[in-house]
Formats: sequence, structure tokens, C-alpha cells
Amino acid sequence: MLKLHQPQKEIEELFDRYLTAWNGRDFSGVAECFSQPAFFLTPDMDISIPDHSTLVAMLQKMFAGFEADGFSHTEVGEISARPCAERMTIVDVKAISRLRMDGSVIEVIDGHYVARRTDVGWKFSTVVVCVPGWED
Repeated sequence: MLKLHQPQKEIEELFDRYLTAWNGRDFSGVAECFSQPAFFLTPDMDISIPDHSTLVAMLQKMFAGFEADGFSHTEVGEISARPCAERMTIVDVKAISRLRMDGSVIEVIDGHYVARRTDVGWKFSTVVVCVPGWED
């Protein structure tokens, strides 16, 4: 049986950089956490992101909608990384909570990510938005 590198700590560091940039509205920093192209799957649509500037523009539009709803920040629950190839891992993040300034919840989702180890470190390549508890 092939023994794969266990990237849990590295993936947690990637997610920490991603979440810090996300909550700081640092759209370029968020985009740096993704390989190009990147792919997003939501219950309503599939989005192919060919490059950094397209992702930044998408995030600016997305955040305008979030902030119109009183968005303050995002918090996450458990992060688990399961390697599926030498330079690729599946990342599951439970209880991704988008919160308003008053602490009330806008929404809670789970995230299913594919991350690749590139020459400059781990980057997300695919994001799937899931209903909470989808794996149970």
C-alpha cells in the first residue's frame, strides 16, 4: 500500500491564510490561496475561474451581497485533510458559519475542497458548497 504524505498541518495553515484574507476582505489574498484555473460548485451554479483577476472580481461582487445582509465575518469548525494522491488532498470543513455584526447567523454550510501542492505550496483548486452534515 502506498504511503501518502499527511498534509493536515499544511492544509490548516492554508485555510488559516484563506480565512484571514476572507475576513479581512483581502480579495487578492483570498485569490492567492487558489490555483488557476479554479472551480466552484454551489447548489445553484458551477463557476469556472480562469485567473486571479476573475476571482477577485467575483469576490468583490459576492461580498457586496454579503455586506448588504450585515455580514461581519466567517468562522469554521473542524478541518480534515485526506490525501488522495502524492500532491493532492481532499479537505472537508464543517460548520462554515457566516455571521452578522450582531452575531446572528446568515448561513451555515460545509465545504468540500480539493487542494493541490504546487511549487509554491498548497492551493485550493476546487470548492464544493455542501449542506451541513452531508457526510453523515
